[in-house]
Amino acid sequence: MKNLTPISLIAISLLLLNGCSPSALMNHQLDPKLPKLNNVKAIASNTSVAFEWQPLSSKGVDGINIYRTDSNKYVNSQTKELKIIGTVKSKFSSHYVDSGLKQNSQYTYTFTTIKGGFESPHGQIIKVQTLPPFEGITFFQGFQRAKNVIKLIWRPHIDKRVKMYKIEKSINNGQWKWIASIKNRMMSEYIDTYVAPNNTYTYRVIAVGFDDSISRPSKSIVIRTR
Repeated sequence: MKNLTPISLIAISLLLLNGCSPSALMNHQLDPKLPKLNNVKAIASNTSVAFEWQPLSSKGVDGINIYRTDSNKYVNSQTKELKIIGTVKSKFSSHYVDSGLKQNSQYTYTFTTIKGGFESPHGQIIKVQTLPPFEGITFFQGFQRAKNVIKLIWRPHIDKRVKMYKIEKSINNGQWKWIASIKNRMMSEYIDTYVAPNNTYTYRVIAVGFDDSISRPSKSIVIRTR
């Protein structure tokens, strides 16, 4: 086994002090002389978080690595399971957006500066919570129109950020299943022809935003087919 170099010993010590997994620094060798990124502002939306910092063009670095925990995991832990999620490859950049996140969920972030094959210790630890689901549609009704037909109607969502609706159905108190997508905010009906007599069908509608955020489910309506 090779002897550890002084820089490797420093890396292990700093990892233990910072409570971070050694896998978090596997792509670069730790250099404690590189500047930390400690003044980062974060703004959360439903499914993304935007970050801003002062450019590091005068600090002699090449860019920044961004680390994050999984949603709702390790947020209050002293041994955070940080994983690299992105790299900003310009020292002149000062913004980054992490998208595709879960709504109403907690994440922990931290940043490092990089130069060549080296990386600074972790900087500022930021805890962020994404926004909860927005309000659902306020009017929803359903009717059996024929032996094998149920018609659903609702009032279009007032939020213009809505791009579509998800229709979900439960049969005889079973699990909810996504049965259709209505791809226009102003469209306000759905005809279900996959029904049979003497069953109980429960429906609900969920609005979906352009950023893939979702609303709270509508009230559920229950129809017993004849």
